[in-house]
Amino acid sequence: MKESKLYSDKSLFRTGQLLNLNPELYTIWNFRRDILTNFKFKQIPDTDPLKKTAALHKLIISELQFVQAKLSQYPKCYWIWDHRRWCLLNDSQSDWKHELDLISMFFQADSRNFHAWQYRRFIIQCYKDSLSSEDARIQVDWDEFKFTTKMINKDISNYSAWHNRSKLIEKLFIGSSVLKDDNDVYLQVFNAKDKLKFLRKELDLIKTAFYTDPDDSSVWIYLKWLFGDYYIKDLPKNESRKLLEDTIKDIDELNELETEDNGFDNQWCLKSDLFLLKSLLKLLPKDDSSESWKERVDTICDKLIQLDPMRKNKYREHKLQIATES
Repeated sequence: MKESKLYSDKSLFRTGQLLNLNPELYTIWNFRRDILTNFKFKQIPDTDPLKKTAALHKLIISELQFVQAKLSQYPKCYWIWDHRRWCLLNDSQSDWKHELDLISMFFQADSRNFHAWQYRRFIIQCYKDSLSSEDARIQVDWDEFKFTTKMINKDISNYSAWHNRSKLIEKLFIGSSVLKDDNDVYLQVFNAKDKLKFLRKELDLIKTAFYTDPDDSSVWIYLKWLFGDYYIKDLPKNESRKLLEDTIKDIDELNELETEDNGFDNQWCLKSDLFLLKSLLKLLPKDDSSESWKERVDTICDKLIQLDPMRKNKYREHKLQIATES
């Protein structure tokens, strides 16, 4: 049917049968879209634009119901989510708030479903595009930022929530001044464009998170992002240095506790220390007594070679790099 381009109710029904058996058949999803575009959509009379829009909306709603039934069974199937996006983009009357309610239902089952998070970003962008006011669009970003805080407090291992947070922060630093809430510290920071105060506030959240679960990779990856160029390049060197040294101290204290409990160093603590130490050494002047910091890099690399031998060449490269730059 596909090869012969047989677009009919029968072929549409057949795609439904196959997708009920196996929704991973992405070729069938593609064929189903061809049938809808070249057959079902064209069956709608175009004499009255309003009636045509309403009829198309009714057809898409029926398709969305089919898709939702599949998602309930297979919430991590790429092709089902893709097909739902396609449906919404072909309907001028798409209900974005209804889609957000649907996502909330999926989060109740699995708050870390990255498919649902990716879909949420898509829906939020579509919703923002439908708004005529820039102030209203910024409000949506702010509400999403608060949502990530809620989800992180619920489960610090929610990598998608941390990732979403990182994408929203830059937007809020640019446009949040239109929002007012004297009682919210984060909003005050965004409005003041104060990256230093933001980092201090965010590092408090990070510290709570890595003490809660020192082996959770999402927290450490977010910490590494926080100390990227977006923040550090705009801070005075003395403030950057203090932040780095204070964070290294906090991680060292955590690693001491982990060593006492488990009898060996925590790899994530050591890897994060290594990253922060390398950043710190770039800030130190040549005449600074930085030898102790360089020795610490060597010590950490030696420990990581023992704990993580599969990446021993990587740690040896770090040692060589520090020695060469010295």
